[in-house]
Amino acid sequence: MNYKFSLFRNSLAPKVIISTLTLCLGVIFIAGSALNSQLSKGIKRVNIQSSTIEARSTIFNAEYRLILAQGEKEAAVRKVIDDVVSAATSLTTNENAREVIFLRSPGNSRELNYEIASNSVDPNSISELFSTKVRTSPDLAVSNVTIQYTSGARIPGLAIGQKVLIPNAGQYEMYILYSLVSQNAALNQIQSYLFLTGLFLIVLIGFIT
Repeated sequence: MNYKFSLFRNSLAPKVIISTLTLCLGVIFIAGSALNSQLSKGIKRVNIQSSTIEARSTIFNAEYRLILAQGEKEAAVRKVIDDVVSAATSLTTNENAREVIFLRSPGNSRELNYEIASNSVDPNSISELFSTKVRTSPDLAVSNVTIQYTSGARIPGLAIGQKVLIPNAGQYEMYILYSLVSQNAALNQIQSYLFLTGLFLIVLIGFIT
């Protein structure tokens, strides 16, 4: 028995098989990690670009309508804001949720208050750090956030914001929040497929060797 074990241990074939499997495992792991990283970055980049284009159009439309509302009474201005919020938001807090928040900028002491958040979104979804970034940026500002609802629901999201002027009410910040639930689900699915593919390759190589 000891002779057979010693013969197997000193045999070249097992060492070659183990070395081959180890090397293949390392190559598959590195290649899979690199592919997963590139796919994740690509999906996130495309999502940010498409969301930014849509948000820019929505905010531009809101600014245009607010400019036209100059000199109008409070009710008319409020209707413009309500219409903008209604047109830009989705109706449910699901994986395709899209929300809008208007926040009054710090230092704005005007009497009129047009703060509003769609679908019971908690305004605290916007951090003070991101709010400061929006106020100091000459263009759109983008940040990953957790979209919080007053019901307690929380989903990962992407926030895009810009400062806007509301007639007779001063400077506000307008935010459009996009759910990232679908994106994250797609990334998780890709990771599962890559894992299963890698496992299949390892088993196949094991059979071949």
